Amino acid sequence: MMFIGTYEHNLDGKNRVILPAKFRKGLGDEFVYKLHASKYPSIQLFNAEEFEKTRDEALLRARSPIEKRNVLAEFHLGADTASCDSQGRVVLSQLVTESAEIEKTCIFIGFGDYVEVMSPANYRKYLASITESNAADEQALEDEKNVYRKYQAEGKFLNAGI
Repeated sequence: MMFIGTYEHNLDGKNRVILPAKFRKGLGDEFVYKLHASKYPSIQLFNAEEFEKTRDEALLRARSPIEKRNVLAEFHLGADTASCDSQGRVVLSQLVTESAEIEKTCIFIGFGDYVEVMSPANYRKYLASITESNAADEQALEDEKNVYRKYQAEGKFLNAGI
């Protein structure tokens, strides 16, 4: 199943949050969640099969025992299994939600093979970084085209491919 969509839900006082219905079926009765420690900390939710596949692919790319240990740490430190109660709620550990900087509200984002859960602040920062990155890529492409056009005008290229 491909996870698509963005949803906002609130944690209750017992650290439970409603898992969007659209994601429940794909995650299965029991799924894995883990902390994704990055510039924009979040929680990643995987069905058990996808978790193992993603972890095993990362282990295959590891070139040294230290890299393998780091992969295992990335996938298992702060990881746990979870399931939804009859109301579609899941309990997330306080340690993981705090580490992901999630206080009350969380944003669920379908990322194809998995679901990511972010605080609203980290979600906004993440979106801004994508926008900035895309703008920088577009500017770099335009700069490159200008260089080609200049060289073509000077007769240094027969076909600039633009």
